[in-house]
Amino acid sequence: MKAKTRLLWMKLHGYIACFFLPITLIYIITGMLYFFDIKGEVSKDIEYFVPTTEGWPDNEQSAKKFVVNFLEGKSHLPLPEDYYWEGVHDWYGHRQEVILAKTDDPNTLEIHIKEHDFLMQLLIIHKGFAGSFFKVFSILFGISLAFSIISGVVITLQLPQLKVPSLISIAAGALALSIGFIL
Repeated sequence: MKAKTRLLWMKLHGYIACFFLPITLIYIITGMLYFFDIKGEVSKDIEYFVPTTEGWPDNEQSAKKFVVNFLEGKSHLPLPEDYYWEGVHDWYGHRQEVILAKTDDPNTLEIHIKEHDFLMQLLIIHKGFAGSFFKVFSILFGISLAFSIISGVVITLQLPQLKVPSLISIAAGALALSIGFIL
């Protein structure tokens, strides 16, 4: 490999690593904290019991309209973009979760808002539940990790004094991974 090409690989390797350093640290720190069951908390837990004459909304659009209309003018964050259905309408993001649920009274619905503290926000980013921006950023982060590893290997294998130790390291890594799958 020519010196100019090797220098280009090294620069790309370094600049991409520097750009993704902050998200790398978030993933490392939140992963370690989660391992020790430190997950953050709900900083505010708010419940509203809202009368309705229309009954239970049976789809996301009508449920979203109901919740947005009720929360308009109140000091809450906008409804998160991610949605799932599991017996309740649930919108979630890194800052908050908003749940629309039935109550015992068919003419009353519950809107439950859970605002997350900073640590929980970081953990939700780590878990991939933080909206489109963080999903795209995390995919780019994964691609950058792959590029960083591959570029490091390419650069190292091109240096004669590092080629044999590098090949031994690759074989040891593959062996360790194989042992992990067997155990």
